[in-house]
Amino acid sequence: VHIKNSTAVSYVQFLHSGNLLSMNDICQTLGNAGISPDDHVVIYGECMPCGGGPAPATLVYWMMKCLGHENVRVLDGTVQDWIAAGKDTDNDTITRPPTNYSAVFTDGFIATYDWVKSGAAQIVDARSVQEFGAGTIPGAINIPYSSIISDGKIADEAKLQRVFAVLDKNRPVAVFTAQPTKGSVAWFALELLGYDAKLYSYEDWVYNERMRSSQENETAT
Repeated sequence: VHIKNSTAVSYVQFLHSGNLLSMNDICQTLGNAGISPDDHVVIYGECMPCGGGPAPATLVYWMMKCLGHENVRVLDGTVQDWIAAGKDTDNDTITRPPTNYSAVFTDGFIATYDWVKSGAAQIVDARSVQEFGAGTIPGAINIPYSSIISDGKIADEAKLQRVFAVLDKNRPVAVFTAQPTKGSVAWFALELLGYDAKLYSYEDWVYNERMRSSQENETAT
């Protein structure tokens, strides 16, 4: 069941091995789906492999904000909430004529290794307690993804305020999971509360730390 007159674009079409494709490939996928930069877009969808939650929607939202798309929002809830509200649904989605999606890229929502390493930001590890305990970025605070989700949706503002109370709202935040999908939920929740947040991935941290260590070893020999 889909929201009536919606277009189906799976978030996995923007990914390869859990990470985002190139900007050109993403723009081509959006254009093929009939989406243009001037469209008002509302995104919804659940992450069933994650055990529920809006990770697909928040990831695509973050991605489109990085592309400079202004008029984009995330539906507060699932298609079941839409049905419960008495709104129209359909068993089919619509096909829109292809467009030429041209992006104006911004890196304002993306944390880099050097920036995270510099200590300029508060670092939030949104992975599970077990993953956090197995290794994390030095100085990171563990706020698990699961604590941000309630009944398959992002928790209400009061709960989010409690969850993120350990953070200083006057300082920027870098939030990460292993790959950006679940991390985007934590990033989106921080954005809702007015934090200056950027999304990062533990995979990038591990890769860069290994490269740095390798270069230091080469210099030492």
